[in-house]
Amino acid sequence: MKDLEWKDEYLLGLPAIDLQHQRIFDCFANIAREGLTKCDNWLADSSFIQLVDSLQQHFALEESMMRSLCYPEIARHTEEHRQFHAELHALAQKSIGTVGGVSHQMIRVFQRWLQKHIMVSDRHYADFFSSSAHKNLGKK
Repeated sequence: MKDLEWKDEYLLGLPAIDLQHQRIFDCFANIAREGLTKCDNWLADSSFIQLVDSLQQHFALEESMMRSLCYPEIARHTEEHRQFHAELHALAQKSIGTVGGVSHQMIRVFQRWLQKHIMVSDRHYADFFSSSAHKNLGKK
């Protein structure tokens, strides 16, 4: 489960986004811990609902920020969100609410998403936002 722990290297320098990322990590870690260790999966199920809510809020905020700053890769980034959401739901149908709880496959999907999406895709837009902010400061 160490791979599901928040690390400061995931910080993007966007406080609202960073806080949401930390909450999403916590949700994933709870699902992994509860789903892999408990036979009664109501805790993992409720954590999954919390995760879905957190992701929906997070994706909406990111995409709103991208639109407001005319981020040129918004379509690609939004598609990544859509694909992850679909993959997460497909895996949940197979593993949440069943004996044995969360599958190791779901944990691997979480790890890949959290590390690669944040460290690559989200870093791209954070860098773009930062450079846009500096350009806009010079115009005032």
